[in-house]
Amino acid sequence: MTSVALVGFNRPQLTRRTLEAVRASRPETLFLIADGPRDDHPADAALCAEVRQVMDGVDWPCEVHRRYSERNVGCEGTVETGLDWVFSQVSEAIVLEDDCVPDPTFFEYATQLLDRYRDDTRVWQIAGNSLLVPSRLFDSDSYRFAAWASVWGWATWADRWHRHRALFPRSHAGPDGLAPVRTAPVVPREDLLVTRGGRRHFAEAATSGDVVRHGWDKQWWLSMLHEGGLAATPAVNMVENIGFGAGATHGVYEHRLEPPAPMAMPLRHPQRVALDVEVERELELLLSRVGGGMAQRARGIVTNPQLRRIGRSALHSRAAATASRVISRLTDRRTGAARGR
Repeated sequence: MTSVALVGFNRPQLTRRTLEAVRASRPETLFLIADGPRDDHPADAALCAEVRQVMDGVDWPCEVHRRYSERNVGCEGTVETGLDWVFSQVSEAIVLEDDCVPDPTFFEYATQLLDRYRDDTRVWQIAGNSLLVPSRLFDSDSYRFAAWASVWGWATWADRWHRHRALFPRSHAGPDGLAPVRTAPVVPREDLLVTRGGRRHFAEAATSGDVVRHGWDKQWWLSMLHEGGLAATPAVNMVENIGFGAGATHGVYEHRLEPPAPMAMPLRHPQRVALDVEVERELELLLSRVGGGMAQRARGIVTNPQLRRIGRSALHSRAAATASRVISRLTDRRTGAARGR
């Protein structure tokens, strides 16, 4: 099976659950990446040590590589430099952060697609989480292609990752090591983003210095948009994110998505490697609801936790999703475009 990289920090219970899911698939090569404790968080030292103890509990025949940081480099540095390390040793890998619990079929799905698209450099990413894209949009296919996709359980190839890092060589060294830095301005291809909200969001991300709202994953997607890369998005959600809450870096509020489900085998592949406009639309509309300007302003105004929960429920309701879909089709420039097959 394909090599697996597991990234952790200070959440031993979550790390344990994800490692148990990895254990069920028994990869032959495992990369363990762990950030170090923060100086201003006294509890981190014990928690980070417990995470490493959990990671050291690999009990199946497996070649294990460890990269445990003695100092805290943060989520951005841990993932970016950690994957630099992984992809200096293997040509492809499945990547899981500590809070991403996969269904067993995710590993077979990712391994098959890594093999199928290894030499097709149009494909940059294989996603395991569907981000609530309606399954009806896939017809009978197991996945379709979008311009970006979830990194809650994903896979890629070393050459694509190295291309991203050549475009985005953030060093994580020195006082400016966290600042976004690119060797060329990001110019997303016009034929990839299909909604006004999506174009606004990525245009803002391309010039923003906000490394929390626009973290390593957004920078990866920006490189894909610049290069015209595509992401395989699954018709079913195979990976559950269990990390929302106070200890999370990005998902600091409760947000429930679909529980993981198995992918039917054998896989049914789309006829063409091409952007599926309707799948892309759904992803962009979700991005606008969660991270758009209106959502950001609402979080700044509404501070009561109960009102926030009510607002989130309304925002993510089926009625709200349907309304945003209808408005998008009526107003966006890509209205009526043929779906990619």
